Amino acid sequence: MNVPTLETRWLMKLDISFDAPAVATPNRVVINVTDGRAEGPRFSADVIAPSGDWVRLQDDGNWKIDARLALRTDDGESIFCYYSGVVVMDDGLNARFGAGEAISGTETYLRSAPNFETGSEKYAWLNDIVCVGRASTFGAGKLVYDIFEIL
Repeated sequence: MNVPTLETRWLMKLDISFDAPAVATPNRVVINVTDGRAEGPRFSADVIAPSGDWVRLQDDGNWKIDARLALRTDDGESIFCYYSGVVVMDDGLNARFGAGEAISGTETYLRSAPNFETGSEKYAWLNDIVCVGRASTFGAGKLVYDIFEIL
């Protein structure tokens, strides 16, 4: 049987800083993104306010991501990035995150599905791509993703 392959192209590294989570309900926390940077071969941008993540805590300890980021490119264009995703957590990882410890992307499954919207003609191609993100670092007030475009 011929199994198809999925080709990707690295789009950017997304490095964001965030405040300690604020508890909204027993199953929901809000995380304010304070700043960040998107760096890639086709564009670079700062993460600006307002930006954040509205995480749903599942009964099994895992997290469902609902993030929204405002980006301002180095040449002044505006891009809206939003993504859902999942973080597979156990009691030990949740305790380490709560203690402010950084967690390597190899220690947990943290994946996202970023989407982009922009009115910029220069970056309009972002409106029509499908992406996946994989975290390399998570916790201690930082999240670093590698974002890949699916070809």
